[in-house]
Amino acid sequence: MQDTGLFDYYQILDYLDISYQKSHPELVISGSPQRTSYRIVVEDINQKMYVLERIPEDKVQHKRLICQTLAYLSDQNIKGINSYVRNKDNDFLTKINGSYWQVIPYISSISLSRPGYVFDEWRGIKSAYFLIDLWENTKSISNDIDLPFFSLKDYVLKMTDNMKAFNPQKYQKILPILSYLISDFLVHYEEIPTRFCHGDYHPLNIIWGNHSINAVIDWEFTGEKIEIYDMANLLGCLGIEEPTSLVHDFALSFIKEIKESGHISQIGFHYLFDCMITLRFAWLAEWLRTNDADMIQLEIDFLNLIHENKKIIRKKWKDV
Repeated sequence: MQDTGLFDYYQILDYLDISYQKSHPELVISGSPQRTSYRIVVEDINQKMYVLERIPEDKVQHKRLICQTLAYLSDQNIKGINSYVRNKDNDFLTKINGSYWQVIPYISSISLSRPGYVFDEWRGIKSAYFLIDLWENTKSISNDIDLPFFSLKDYVLKMTDNMKAFNPQKYQKILPILSYLISDFLVHYEEIPTRFCHGDYHPLNIIWGNHSINAVIDWEFTGEKIEIYDMANLLGCLGIEEPTSLVHDFALSFIKEIKESGHISQIGFHYLFDCMITLRFAWLAEWLRTNDADMIQLEIDFLNLIHENKKIIRKKWKDV
């Protein structure tokens, strides 16, 4: 995508009391590039770095909610929160020449060694600590922010109905797993407590430092969900990288720390494995949407693999 031009950088950043000096198109920005229509790292006259992002107009309302949420979390002194910069109007989004912009401090990261990182015990511990801190400090967040509610159950049932109609051959391959979920987990789904969740918590949405978490990014799906949602998503993302990781140090230390914190209910832990499987259907829906044949097959293979080994995995998780 073409550069917006020096004049725009000066004008946009001046509205946030940031004195633009130069841009850094060579720097890698963590997180999904699909979240914005354009982004670049810029530097001010004090050598402080920021990420400048252009936001599509139809995303402005949702982006403002994310900015407000991150500001709330920052005010609670939750470690790992990188919040957006307010402009002179005390708003997080700035409209210049018909385009909306937002700015957030740039945080550098240490690249993950893939797939070896999925066995790092310390990452499991740090990932757990972040969630525990988040949960402890967001018990009253709904009093200040109107958060969206998301039902994974409703989403998956609708998604698999569509799959049955439009991808019947693929549907047959996941039908035994779906039947397993419908027989128990989805029957008791509404009994699981809900809470504020990141919504897409996994290792690639963490900016890692040297044995630390520098920031957690990509809050696009934040809101109220069942309490085990973030746990299950992270575990599923470990498993898709390397299935054996589900019974090794990262996953087990992550589960152990959260279990010992007392923040998850008994029914929540009971259905953690089932929630992990269910969340992979949401990932499968994305591969179906983009018609990514390789990822569709990988996801179906992974679903069947962990379903076949559910007794082993669940026992390991129960015993930590």
